[in-house]
Amino acid sequence: MTRYQALYRKYRPQRFDEVVGQDHVISTLSREVTDHKVAHAYLFAGPRGTGKTTTARLLAKSLNCPNRSEDGEPCNECPSCVGITEGTSLDVIELDAASHNKVEDVREIRVNVGTVAAAAGASRIYILDEAHMLSRAAGNALLKTLEEPPEHVIFVLATTEPYKLLDTIRSRSQRFDFHPVSSETLVAYLEDIAGREGFTADPAAFSMIATHARGSVRDAMSLLEQVAALGAGSVSGQGVTRALGLADQDAFSGLVTAITEHDAPAALGLVAQLASRGADLRRFVADSLGYFRGIFLAQYAPNLEEITDDPSEVLDEWRRMAKVIPTADVLRAIDRFSDALLHLRQGREERLVLELTLIRLTRPETTIDVESIAARMDRLEREVKAGAVAVAPKPAPERTPEPSPSEPVIESTAETDTGAVAASEPRPEETRPQPAVSEPVEVTLAEFSAVWPVIVSRIRSDFGARRHAFVKVAEPRSVEGSIAVLTMPSHQHFHLEQLNADDELRTALESIAAELLGGSISLQFLSDDDPGPTVTDEPARAPDPGSLDDGPEAEDPTDMVVDMLGGTIVDDS
Repeated sequence: MTRYQALYRKYRPQRFDEVVGQDHVISTLSREVTDHKVAHAYLFAGPRGTGKTTTARLLAKSLNCPNRSEDGEPCNECPSCVGITEGTSLDVIELDAASHNKVEDVREIRVNVGTVAAAAGASRIYILDEAHMLSRAAGNALLKTLEEPPEHVIFVLATTEPYKLLDTIRSRSQRFDFHPVSSETLVAYLEDIAGREGFTADPAAFSMIATHARGSVRDAMSLLEQVAALGAGSVSGQGVTRALGLADQDAFSGLVTAITEHDAPAALGLVAQLASRGADLRRFVADSLGYFRGIFLAQYAPNLEEITDDPSEVLDEWRRMAKVIPTADVLRAIDRFSDALLHLRQGREERLVLELTLIRLTRPETTIDVESIAARMDRLEREVKAGAVAVAPKPAPERTPEPSPSEPVIESTAETDTGAVAASEPRPEETRPQPAVSEPVEVTLAEFSAVWPVIVSRIRSDFGARRHAFVKVAEPRSVEGSIAVLTMPSHQHFHLEQLNADDELRTALESIAAELLGGSISLQFLSDDDPGPTVTDEPARAPDPGSLDDGPEAEDPTDMVVDMLGGTIVDDS
């Protein structure tokens, strides 16, 4: 009985023209083979499942095939081609760098490099997969052999993380970058494979598989095989949803509606519905992040087809939702779902993280960060414009009643230099001083801290994201009279310099603060490791001479001697 073979192995390309989506690599390699200008070392870099190892085998097959065509294609019939296809060729040595990453392993490779090929005139190809797993010592040990191998030896290093390789290795190799395969190319390839296998398929299912394969042909083939097994040879959109634990399209549109209408019960009901269906909540968070990214692109980029390779029906869905949800809510959703992914990677409980995320999105008042306050302000502005919230009219100023004709009018006249008469003085009640907005106002630290988030949100809407980034990291530290001191993190010197140098931004900040606090206030920005202005104690003064205490009167030494010896003082005079 023949053992079953996975689809990605069964349909592994055996010719250059069968490789999917890597035309820039295939055309260059085939031309080098036909022109006999093959390099001594190659570096194949790219995401998983894009054909790096397969292309290395095809290169080995083409080099050792005696019957290759004029365009470099192997015949797949000679003993060399058959041996490489079956994995029994002695001239193609595949090594996994993850398990051969020591200096001893590289030393063994250096010893084997000197041996001749199994067939006369053939090349010996060393394929080192996951080359970035080589240790630094092993990479240095490989340098000399990689730079000057024997004429019949060719190295092919395949890696998904080329930046981890030593610079000296990269500089000694000819590099080819394998790109993720586009969705349209993957869909066409999956339709061809499904036709060969006799699957009955829905075109929408192929689009879903291609989207979740993320440019990997091997992943797409594995998903196709899994969905076909679930559906007994039938590939449908519902089968893809069940096999991968995905949420249907209605779930994402319902999520947008719940966020737009601030409907928290609907959002929590959506989570419960997904959990009851057995959907993968972690994948739903990731898919939601991609969904809101698409809406964001649709709001700012009319040429979506040039930016992304998603199917046309997906682009139409993004454009439709871009007209429903405000941009501020889209950006807030992207931030929230990004944070949720980080929490899920830390092992947090999936359903709880998702529910908390949706509560923060549908009820911004549950959080006190700047983004939520800005979202609540935008919501109130929209409601005011729509007439949902009535704005009380400003009270009319009180008019001073004019005096009746029977009341005497007191006038004071004074002669000026030109003989003109000055106007009459107003009544005392008419001269009552009104508080001026420009006058300094004294506030407490708590009062200033309460309005600071509103000031920051106003800067974002009035001056854009660049200046908002400078202001949002500042924290109120103290208030002295009408001077507010704010601190910046000590490692963000650039932000502090920009704030102190931008007079326009400082004027705007002080103007908004004066508007909210009812009087002018000055702002001072310092680093958090700067103690700021401190009040030093007065130096101790010298005591007043009159206040000094002389203490007990000192005794005369002469009296002490007379007393001790019992003598008498004699006057010589």
